[in-house]
Amino acid sequence: MGKFHSVIIGHGKPLIFLPALGFSGNEGLNIAESLAKSYECHLLDLPGLGKSDGLKGNISMPKIASWVKQYADQNKLEDVTLIGHSMGGGIAMCFAAVYPEYVNRIVLLDQGHLKLPRFPTSELGLSGYLIPVISLMERILGDKLIKRIKKFFVSDDDNNSSAKTNEKQLKEFCERFKLEESDYINKALMEQVPFNGEGLRLMFGYYRLNLPKILQKISQPCLLIYASFKDIDEERARMTDNEVNKINQTSNLKLFKIDSHHYLHWADEKCLNEIREFLRYPQNEILEG
Repeated sequence: MGKFHSVIIGHGKPLIFLPALGFSGNEGLNIAESLAKSYECHLLDLPGLGKSDGLKGNISMPKIASWVKQYADQNKLEDVTLIGHSMGGGIAMCFAAVYPEYVNRIVLLDQGHLKLPRFPTSELGLSGYLIPVISLMERILGDKLIKRIKKFFVSDDDNNSSAKTNEKQLKEFCERFKLEESDYINKALMEQVPFNGEGLRLMFGYYRLNLPKILQKISQPCLLIYASFKDIDEERARMTDNEVNKINQTSNLKLFKIDSHHYLHWADEKCLNEIREFLRYPQNEILEG
């Protein structure tokens, strides 16, 4: 069993927060602090994309789900609440779909309603255009390919950064995502997030997931808070509206829209309020009404 890295905040019912690509578990610090009186919040680094050990071999939905289960078993967590943002939401969805008996409920932050982009240039820059081809080759060649291409995705700075940010970086990030500067964002940007070859394989596996299909497999109460991108990115806003309208509404799924960018838990207090409201009620009351 590999090493896990998490920060635990609060006391009460178990909760696991899984972050977006490029961040450690402390991306969910403001969520954890808002729930700390009722929940023991585990801010968990992603495998190979933080301080948790990476996964070996080809990445699949069952393997991703098993990784979360190992963490839950190691920490004797049962009836777990999951909160995941972006890539972390995808990992949370895998766990909830494969091991529903472990999950009390799940909160997805801007995740699950959209298919992952074929060319993820917004996350990876120009190299995003190569993802479909490299992903296919990675499934065939495995670690042999990763060793040859790792230098194009993983720089020395990723693994040996000083874990520092500055006012300029904070300002640029907040301007890009229409956010007000805060200590939470600053701490998240300061955190060192190592990125290794195993993390690269996880990333390729993640981009092969059909997230809307997995969303329909989740049987436990699920709150999906999504960003509208209204007045921010009109093309993304139209795509979001179209895809949300395609979702097959079920009794266990609740949708909540926030007029913001992707980092909605930092953008609007309504996000935290909606999470708290969703977690207030017993599971059977959510499913019944």
